[in-house]
Amino acid sequence: MATGAEAQKPSLKRLIWTSLGAMTAVFLIVLIASISARLAVARSFAHLNQHVIPVQNNIAEARRAYIDQETGERGYLLTGNPVSLEPYRAGAATAERVVGDLREALADDETGRDLLDRASATASRWTQSIAEPQIAARGAGPIPPDQQAVMDLDGKAVFDQLRRDLQELADYSDEMHAAQMRQIATVQRVANAVQILGAAALLSVVLWSVLMVQRRLTRPVNTLVETVKTVADGDYDEPIQREGPREIAAIAEAVEEMRDSLRASTERLVDSELRDEQARIAADLHDRVIQQVFGLGLGLTSAATRRNPDLEPFIDETDVIIRDLREVVFNLNHAVAKPGRSAGVRAAVIDVVESSVRALGFVPSLHFEGPVDEMPIQPALHAAVLAVVREALSNVARHSEATAASVSVAVTSDELTVTVSDNGTGLSGDDVLGDGRRNIEFRARQFGGRAVIDNAPAGPGTVVEWAVPLAGAVHTKGLDRSRT
Repeated sequence: MATGAEAQKPSLKRLIWTSLGAMTAVFLIVLIASISARLAVARSFAHLNQHVIPVQNNIAEARRAYIDQETGERGYLLTGNPVSLEPYRAGAATAERVVGDLREALADDETGRDLLDRASATASRWTQSIAEPQIAARGAGPIPPDQQAVMDLDGKAVFDQLRRDLQELADYSDEMHAAQMRQIATVQRVANAVQILGAAALLSVVLWSVLMVQRRLTRPVNTLVETVKTVADGDYDEPIQREGPREIAAIAEAVEEMRDSLRASTERLVDSELRDEQARIAADLHDRVIQQVFGLGLGLTSAATRRNPDLEPFIDETDVIIRDLREVVFNLNHAVAKPGRSAGVRAAVIDVVESSVRALGFVPSLHFEGPVDEMPIQPALHAAVLAVVREALSNVARHSEATAASVSVAVTSDELTVTVSDNGTGLSGDDVLGDGRRNIEFRARQFGGRAVIDNAPAGPGTVVEWAVPLAGAVHTKGLDRSRT
């Protein structure tokens, strides 16, 4: 099951759709912006072609029509030939049509409309005040030269004003054309900028998507592959990093569990082989070397008490060797024993007692009370119990001159007690505290217990009572209830 942090990681599907969605969104935005810019350019060109240029053409045509009118009117005044009025009449018709088109084109342009109205008013004034009266006068007959000169001056003054009005209108149309061209250039630049920025944005999104895929997908996958190869080569201590999308993290988690399982299996296998080897060495030391040296020590003790006191140094040296060997065996047993339990306390005590028979010259009695083997005794306490029994029996063989002894191991719900008694000479006031007695008392204090070494309460002999509290009292109670 995915943890809360892994559940919040984006999935591979979401990563892909996010990248595709971002690229698609940017592409659509760029496309729409580019189309809008191009449409703006097209509209500007359309306005130029459909409005500005036709206005310019109409103004130019109006100027030509008015000039044709003047030319026809002056020709008729000079010749009196009615044919000369054809340009005048054609120009008048053209001017009327063109002015109408211009009024429609400039209906929303106040400035252009004012300029057109002024030119149209001047043209009407020239037609009505100059051209038509002069044509009528010439139609009545020849005009005297002096009157003709006056009429020419009057007509020229009004028509020059018409030329100026038409020129202003033409200049305004040229400005319209220039302004429209500037607008087209501006819109074109905007369209180009939109395309460039859009391409840059799209490229940025593509690069971001590539980097995102590389960071969120490619890199975690490569890291996972390299780590899996490392684990496959036997390095089970290399942790698997849970990175990348949810699916990759799930695969990494599964591989991490597999790695932990392989490491645990390997550790158990190595530990089992090590424990087997340590157990074999400990068994060899215990069953052969220690028992033989212990028997040798007891034999030397017995010989020293009966024959040669000079053997005491060898006996002490033998005790030191035995203690060193016990420490080695304890360390090995502590290494191979499962935490919280040491099996075979009863059998181990029996072995110690049996190995002392030769030195004692008799068989000690042995008693067990309570769940001795069921109690989860720590390995250190297990070794201490055996050491106390050995020390006590060694003292019996060396000093007490006893003919009988007893060993008792009792386990209650909260205490373990070892009692070793004999019927020997007992303790006198001059007895010094030897190494054996000190070792017994030290081991009791080591486990928070007590050790009492004293004469037997009734009759000759010595009693060693060694008791320590048990850390596994709760388990002991459960075992006691199961026996009831």
